Amino acid sequence: MLSRHINYFLAVAEHGSFTRAASALHVSQPALSQQIRQLEESLGVSLFDRSGRTIRLTDAGEVWRQYASRALQELWAGKRAIHDVADLTRGSLRIAVTPTFTSYFIGPLMADFYARYPGITLQLQEMSQEKIEDLLCRDELDVGIAFAPV
Repeated sequence: MLSRHINYFLAVAEHGSFTRAASALHVSQPALSQQIRQLEESLGVSLFDRSGRTIRLTDAGEVWRQYASRALQELWAGKRAIHDVADLTRGSLRIAVTPTFTSYFIGPLMADFYARYPGITLQLQEMSQEKIEDLLCRDELDVGIAFAPV
C-alpha cells in the first residue's frame, strides 16, 4: 500500500464520486478506479458500495477512513520533519508564547531571528500556557514558550 492509495481513497470518500475525485486529483477516472481496486484487494474488503447512482463508504470503509486520515497526517508530519532536518534555511515555524513573554522578550528576538534566518516564516501567537500545551500535544505548534510559576 502506498500513500497514493490513501490519498485516492480519501478523495473518493470526500467527493462521493470517482469522477469528481479524479478531477480534483488530476488523474483519469479509470486510473483512480484501478488504484482503489488495488487498495481494496490489499485490504481484502470493499471500501465503497458502488450500487446505484452514487457511491458511499461501506462499514469497513467508514472505519478505515479514520485510520487512513490519521496515517496520512502522520506521513505528512514525517515528511515535514525530514525536510526541516535536511534544510534549516527555509520553511515555517509555528510558535506560541504567553503574554508575559511577549511583553518583555519577543521584539528583540524576532528581529534577531529574521536577520539570521530570512527564509523562515514565523507564525507567532500569544495564548495561555494551557492552550500552548494543548496545541503542542496535537502537533499544531512547533514551539511553545511560557514561564513556569515560581
